[in-house]
Amino acid sequence: MLALLFLHSTLLVSDLWYYRYFTDLLSIVLISDITQMSDVGGGFLTLIEAKDFLFFADLLFFSLLLFSARHKEDTITQKNKRVFAGAGFVLGLAFVVIPLAISYSNDEEWLIGEPISNMREYYQLGFWGYHGLDFAQGIGSFFKESDLTKEEEAQIRKVVPDTPSTVSDSKKPNIIVVQLESFQTSVIDHQVNGQELTPHLNALKKEAQFFPSFYHQTHEGRTSDAEFITLTSLYPLKSGSVYTRYAAENEFNALPELLKNAGYDTAAMHAFKKDFWNRDAVYENIGFNHFFSRPDFPEGPEIGMAVNDEDFLTTSVELTEQLKEPYFAFMVALSSHTPYTIPDKFEELDLSGYEDPLLKGYYETVHYVDGAVGTMIEQLKQKEMWDDSLIIFYGDHDSGLTQADSEMAQYLGAETEMELFELDRQVPLFIKPPNLKEGETVNSVGGQIDIAPTILDIVGITPSHMLGNSLLNEDSNLTVFRDGTFRYEEMYFEPDLTQPAGNGSCFEIDSGQKLAIEQCDRFIDTATEQLYISDLIIRKNAWKKINASK
Repeated sequence: MLALLFLHSTLLVSDLWYYRYFTDLLSIVLISDITQMSDVGGGFLTLIEAKDFLFFADLLFFSLLLFSARHKEDTITQKNKRVFAGAGFVLGLAFVVIPLAISYSNDEEWLIGEPISNMREYYQLGFWGYHGLDFAQGIGSFFKESDLTKEEEAQIRKVVPDTPSTVSDSKKPNIIVVQLESFQTSVIDHQVNGQELTPHLNALKKEAQFFPSFYHQTHEGRTSDAEFITLTSLYPLKSGSVYTRYAAENEFNALPELLKNAGYDTAAMHAFKKDFWNRDAVYENIGFNHFFSRPDFPEGPEIGMAVNDEDFLTTSVELTEQLKEPYFAFMVALSSHTPYTIPDKFEELDLSGYEDPLLKGYYETVHYVDGAVGTMIEQLKQKEMWDDSLIIFYGDHDSGLTQADSEMAQYLGAETEMELFELDRQVPLFIKPPNLKEGETVNSVGGQIDIAPTILDIVGITPSHMLGNSLLNEDSNLTVFRDGTFRYEEMYFEPDLTQPAGNGSCFEIDSGQKLAIEQCDRFIDTATEQLYISDLIIRKNAWKKINASK
């Protein structure tokens, strides 16, 4: 009995800690990601509050009760112990089975199939109902054959036309893409106590295209999700990271592979452990010829988890010079990673008036990384690698400091659902096409899933098997998030995860005014279908099977 109580309390508090960061619940498939915890533990510890351990109070109470009972003459007989244990097991099983049975009887078969959101399962099934179903589905995913049926193949072909990839005869520019850790759009043009947080990226707006309505679409895989979405134009999974579950073996028609087939030399740079997030296996599988990791970078001062971004970015430029032209260099920065620690000698901001140490650390690290980006841009110009190249900077995900009661939200005046959504989801995107004469602001709505199609559009390659769209075409773009939330033009839909799929609220972005749900209705099924098709492609290795059938 005590063991069951301990399991219940541990799982409950673990869900709480996980929810604070991901607004989602734990899943059994996350077992494969446990190895990441030792390297990001500092960020995890910030989620723990002393009051959380009250969840173990019942364990203490029953321990004292049992201890007291053992010292009384009328102790429970062995037979009665078995009866109590059996009753406890049956009761626990009922907590799992009854919610599933009720949902199934209410025609909610979608819960038993492949639902879009863990949170919707939780609200419909309860704590043990959710974890029971998740356990069964998770174990099943390890043994279930992933054969793609003809019906599923037809569904995929309907949503993602089987367009052959073609390459224009135009000269191919070199491509440099830099992913910036935890960078939010809110830091661009923002000042604290009269100091610009990102002066170099602010200045870049005069030389590049800036996309203010651009969003991260990551989920539980965070940085690995950002990479995966950007490089494959598919969505993340509802549980876990594609990098650790599927990406080392599946076929993806990924950006590096398509560029390599068009004559590009391809390289990834990340100054951390090469096997973290399974990158060494993933990068090779999706088409990178080279992967430069921690041993390839200098032993300079570290910030957070790895080599400081200035040394990382400047060394990456030098490594890029070793590649054959045209080349595609993908650089993953890291200095602004939670818990946002930075040596005193790198601190430059006056943050008087701010109280949250995490927020102060975030602003200091973001300011430092902005300086590193400025140094890199100057280096590229001095080496004559700037003008003729396609160069992109974008943020991977939010800071984790955007909650309604956070100091960041309060200082920025984010109060309404719309304002909090924009604060949490918007990340900067800068695109500097070859020989751009003057910077501009591009108001296209889009997300990370659109980066690969945009790159291919600029260099004259027709995308093949991608769910995203080029941000440079004039068509309106549906930007979908993992929980079924989406933005289309000036509308935003937030699903009600306590209800079956299709329920939610529709808002106007600028005013935050609630709109009639009918205005969003026509896109709800499309958004759900996009997530379902992406999951199908990933789980069943669909591109490999479809390509083999040609």
